[in-house]
Amino acid sequence: MTASANSSAAGRAKEARRFFEKQLPGEQPLSFEAADHLYQLASDFLEIEPWNFLEDQDLILQKDPASGEVCYCSILGALGEVFSLQIYIGAESYRLFRRISTGQRITSGEFLGSLLGVSVEFVTAKELTPPDRELLQAFGNRGRRGARAPIFRASRPGYHSWHVTESEARLLIYCLQGTIAFCRNATIRDDPEYWGQEDVFPFVAPNANGTFEIQAVKAPESPRTGPQPVNVDDGLIAEILAKNWPREGSLEADHFFAMAKIGKENERKACLSAAIVCDGVSGFALQADLGMPGEPPEELLVRAILRAIQSAHFMPLEIRVRKQEFGQLLEGLSEKFGFAVHVKKSLAMLDPFKRELLARF
Repeated sequence: MTASANSSAAGRAKEARRFFEKQLPGEQPLSFEAADHLYQLASDFLEIEPWNFLEDQDLILQKDPASGEVCYCSILGALGEVFSLQIYIGAESYRLFRRISTGQRITSGEFLGSLLGVSVEFVTAKELTPPDRELLQAFGNRGRRGARAPIFRASRPGYHSWHVTESEARLLIYCLQGTIAFCRNATIRDDPEYWGQEDVFPFVAPNANGTFEIQAVKAPESPRTGPQPVNVDDGLIAEILAKNWPREGSLEADHFFAMAKIGKENERKACLSAAIVCDGVSGFALQADLGMPGEPPEELLVRAILRAIQSAHFMPLEIRVRKQEFGQLLEGLSEKFGFAVHVKKSLAMLDPFKRELLARF
C-alpha cells in the first residue's frame, strides 16, 4: 500500500471513529475531530494553569455562536481541590452562579436541578471512567499515576453531569479557545478594569482574522420571569369542586431535587425530582410524587397537591410552601378553589418527612 493510501485509510479510520456512542443513545456522539481538538485545547489550558492567577468568581464571558446565549466561564482551582473550567450557559445558570458566589445556601440537588453548562475537569487516573480512558488513549494519554487528565462533561437541568455530545463539545471548544486567548494575554488579564465593579467582566469575541477582541461589559442578566402556569384540566377542577368536601385545615407542599441517580448503567442519570404534600396539622404524608426526567417541577407540584386533596377528602383553607415562585404558581388554583397561599421559610410538618425521604435515597 502506498503512503498516500495509508494516509487515506488512516483518515477514514479517524472519520469513522466516535466516542461515547454507548453512553449517548439517540444523540450525536463525539467525533474524532472534535475530540482531538478538545484534547489539544485542554492540554494547552492545563499548561497555562490559570487557577494560579484567576479565581472562580473572575468570570470570562463569551457568546454561544449557535444559540446566542451568553456563556459565563469560571475557572476553578485556586483552592487546590478541583481544577476545571466550568461554563454556565444562559441567564438562569448565571443566577445560579451568583447565588453560589454570594454565599446563599444551595443544596447539591438544587445545583443539578438548575445548571445548564459544559465543562472540562482535570482529574487523577483513579477518577477516570472507561469511556474517558478510551478517549485519552486515542490521543496518547495513558493516565499516568499522579498526573491530571481532562474529562469533558455536559450538565442539563435535572440531570447529573454526563459525557458531551458533538454540539456540546463544539461549544466547549469555542469557550476554551476564547478563555485560553484571554489567559495568555498577561496585560489584559491584569487590567483593573475587569472584575473591578459588580457584575462587570471581560467579554471575549473572535475576530475574522483569528484573533480575539476583549472588552469589559456589564453581565447581561435578563429579568427573571415567574413560574410558567400549569394547565389543569377544567374537568378535574369541576370534579373536585363537585365533591363539596369540607373546607378545613391546611397543607404543606414542596418540590426538591436530590443527588440520587436514576438511570441505567450506560445512560444519562437523572436526579431525584420529588413533590411531597403533608397535612399541615398532623404532619401525615398525603402524597409523594416522583417526577420523570425533564418534567417541569411546577407540573409535578401541582399534580401532587391535587392528588393530596383528592386523597384527604377536604379542601384546605391554606397551603404553605417554601419558595416565592411556588406561591405565585398556586395563585390560579387559589382563586378557583378558594384557599389561601402562604410562603414560609420552614415547613414544620413537611420537613421531617422530607428528611426521611432523602435518607432513604
